[in-house]
Amino acid sequence: MAEYLVEELSEEIQAEMDDLAQKGNQLENEGRLAEAVAAWQAGLELIPEPQQFYGQTVWFLAAIGDVYFQQGEYRLAHECFDKARGNMTGEGYGNPFIMLRLGECCLEIGDEKNALEYMLRAYMFEGEKIFAPDDDGEDDGAKYFEFLRTHIDLGLDND
Repeated sequence: MAEYLVEELSEEIQAEMDDLAQKGNQLENEGRLAEAVAAWQAGLELIPEPQQFYGQTVWFLAAIGDVYFQQGEYRLAHECFDKARGNMTGEGYGNPFIMLRLGECCLEIGDEKNALEYMLRAYMFEGEKIFAPDDDGEDDGAKYFEFLRTHIDLGLDND
């Protein structure tokens, strides 16, 4: 594999990326999801190639993928989270949220084998709490935890 020397991003580019990330977050909070995705994609485009060597890539991909997931666009979400997982900094593969969403996407698109692997990784990082309801109270994790629990012996009582 070729080795790449990754230069630090300039302060100007980093500041512009931070602004776009915040703008995307604000737009998402306002329910303007398409505009949020556009802001995050603009931030992603500021990252030089090869993008997989920059940690910032993980965060933009995760934000975009999460919107796609929430909209039921599981294949698009899977593509984002899979790219984030493969980031060469290791920030994707070691991130419980990315592992969880990747597993959830795999289940939704019918790839149960990989769904189990990624959900189990998320569980190993954070335990059952990773499947808890979101801050807004939506319980999207119960379905996925039940899938994991019925396919893997987690050492829990199966009441």
